[in-house]
Parts: sequence; structure tokens; C-alpha cells
Amino acid sequence: MTQPGTDGGPPVMNGGTDDRAENRRFRFPLWVWALYAAGLVLISAVIGSSYWMEAGRGGAVVPVWPFAVDEVTSIVIVFAVTPLVFAWAARLDPGRVGWLRAVAGHVAGMVAFGAVHIGGMIALRKLVYPLFGRDYGADLMPLAAGLIYEGRKDALSYLGMVIGAWLLDLALQRRAAAAAPVLQPAAMAGAPRRIEIRDGARRVFVDPAEVLWIEAAGNYVELHLPGRSLLQRQTLAAMETALAAEGFLRIHRSRLVNRRHVRAVDSNDSGDFTVTLDDGRQIAGGRRWRAGLQLG
Repeated sequence: MTQPGTDGGPPVMNGGTDDRAENRRFRFPLWVWALYAAGLVLISAVIGSSYWMEAGRGGAVVPVWPFAVDEVTSIVIVFAVTPLVFAWAARLDPGRVGWLRAVAGHVAGMVAFGAVHIGGMIALRKLVYPLFGRDYGADLMPLAAGLIYEGRKDALSYLGMVIGAWLLDLALQRRAAAAAPVLQPAAMAGAPRRIEIRDGARRVFVDPAEVLWIEAAGNYVELHLPGRSLLQRQTLAAMETALAAEGFLRIHRSRLVNRRHVRAVDSNDSGDFTVTLDDGRQIAGGRRWRAGLQLG
């Protein structure tokens, strides 16, 4: 997040005045979302077909479309809301906000998720049912009973999404931490070592001297170079270790800076500081890492 620089200067890259205020972010690869969508479809197909078979047990001919529409509208809303649930879960990091606020926040999130899910799927069904010559709502159960019936399922769904996001994020972080070293040896004697950035089957090699600063971005790190940024699946801690000999210093829980590009360092009243780079950009640092840049 950017904030205006002091005295009308350049924007300051910061997550808050204190490094502890920075929000965690869950960033999952596309294959995770594909598996998640496939799982929702599979679960809905099993549930919908079970309801349909139960309805026709007495020998009555029951059309399948209402059950299909009900399940499809439900999973569409769930999938659409999932990124918001993940963002909320990341924001409620107990290590940052404390367990009491995290629990209270998740209770509120559970209620909000249920309200959006129930309201959204009812709205979609009211739009789709007339396409089949029928109005939705004539056979709905009483409001209180309906809220209890759907609410308990939504509560379990919300908890499953939150727990699943944290476990998956932890697994991806461990995988990133065990990744191959980010620095590759030079092809010729005397040539500088390079950072290997993998983008699918494509590999990009970057001279560490070109990198201005590095920031954690969920399961990735973002390398900022003049005029462009690159993402690498790696933990910031592993990147810090690999680049320590190249002059990179940690100035924040989620940031490294290339010391050769630091033009000025200014402290503020809170004990934090601002690093000005040679391209004019300013980056906020946390008080825990003041010593690294030998601040007075």
C-alpha cells in the first residue's frame, strides 16, 4: 500500500506505521483454484443427484432441472465469494490481531458469508426458474427454519474455507522455503551471479545489482527493478539468506532493500524510518531493523 510522502515527497511504500500492522495475503496458483472449482462441482453433483433420487423414490416423475439449478446457483455464489473470505481470513492473522479479535472477526465473517450466500443464490434462482416456466419461492420453507437450515451449512463451509486457506498457505510456504537456491552461478569466470526467476517453462535471469528492493507477496516475493517488477515463488527469508552477500538488508518484516541503491534514510518520531532509493521512491522500514542501515 502506498502513502503520500512527507512534505509532498514521493509516495512511501508501507503497510502501516508499524511493521506489525501489515496484512498477510493468501495468493494461490491457478491449479489450486481449478481443483477448488472442480471440488465444488463434484460435491454439488453428489448432493443434487441425491436430493433428486430421494424426491423420486415413490415412483413419481421428478424433473432434474430444479435440483441442478439449486446446486449451480449455490456454488456460483460460493466460488465468487471465496476470494473475499480468503482476504478476510488473512487479515485476521491471530499473530497480528490477537485471538480474541480473530475469533470475533470470524464470527462476523461467518454471518456475512451466510447472508451473501443465501441472498445471492435466491436472487439467481428467481432469475433462472422463470426460464423453465416456474417461479422460485412458492415451496420455500419458513424464513426462520430456512436460515437455520442454510446457516448451519454455511458456517461449516466458512470454517472449512478458512482452515483450508491457512493449511494450504503453510504448505506452499514450506515448499517455497525448500526451493532451489535463487542465485545461479555465473556462466563465465568473473561474471556476476544472477537471480533465476521462473515463469512456468520460461526462465529470466536478473543481475542482483539491478534489483532495488524485494517485498513479500503471499507465497511469492516481488522483485522491484527500474521500470518493472517480477514475481518469484520463494520465501522472503530464503531470499534474504541467498542475497545477503549481494548487499541486501531486511528493513521490514516483509521487505529487503539493496543497499547500493539507498540514497537517504530518515527516522521518524515513532522509531520507524523511511528509505529513499536512488530513483526517488521511498520505502518504509520498521524499528526492529534500524541497526541494519546504521541509523542514528
